[in-house]
Amino acid sequence: MGYILDFFLGYLVAFVGFIAPGMLNVLAAKISITETKKAALLFIFGTLTIVFVQVFTGVYFAKFLDSHPSVSNTLKKFGTVIFVMLTLAFLYNGFRVKKPKQEVEIKSKRNRYVYGLIMASFNMFAIPFFAISSLTLASKELFDFSLLSIFIFSIGAVLGTFTIFYSYAVFFKKIENRVDLLINNIYFILAAFTGIISIMSIYKLMQA
Repeated sequence: MGYILDFFLGYLVAFVGFIAPGMLNVLAAKISITETKKAALLFIFGTLTIVFVQVFTGVYFAKFLDSHPSVSNTLKKFGTVIFVMLTLAFLYNGFRVKKPKQEVEIKSKRNRYVYGLIMASFNMFAIPFFAISSLTLASKELFDFSLLSIFIFSIGAVLGTFTIFYSYAVFFKKIENRVDLLINNIYFILAAFTGIISIMSIYKLMQA
C-alpha cells in the first residue's frame, strides 16, 4: 500500500504542478495542432525524460535535507511561505478579467524528442517544486525517502505529467475558445489546493 501511495502522490503533485497553461504544455498543444500528434508525442516523451531526472533529483535532494533537521525545518518554513504566495498568485490570476495570453512560439524544426529535452531543461522551477512538495508530504508522514519510494514517486510524477501534456495535445483545439473560463477555474482549484497545504503547514509550525 505504501508504494501505491508513493505512486499516487507523485502523480498528483505533477498533475497539479503542470495543469495550469505554461510553456511546455502549450508547446505540446501547438505542435499537435500545427504538425501531427506523433510529433507532439515525441516532444512530450522528450520532456518526460527530463521531468524524471528533475523529480528524482529534487526528491533525492529533499532526502538529504530531511536528514539534517535544522536545514529541513528552515526549508519547510520557506516552503510554507512559497505555498502562501502561490495561493495568492493563483487567486490573483483567477480574478483577472483580462484573458491570459499564452503566445508560445515554436522556433525549432529539429527532432521533436530532442526539442522536448531542450525545452524541459529550461524549467528550473521543477526541482525545487518537487523537493518542497516531497518534504511537505514527509512532514505529514505520507512519504519516506527510501530509494524505491523516490523512484516510484518519480514514475508517478512522469505519468501525471504525461496525462496533462497529452490532454493538452489532444483536447486543446476543442477547448481553445473556452480557455479563459478553463484557466480561471484551474487557478481557483489550485488556490484551494495550495491554500489547504498552507493552512496545514502554518498550523504545524505553530504547534512545533
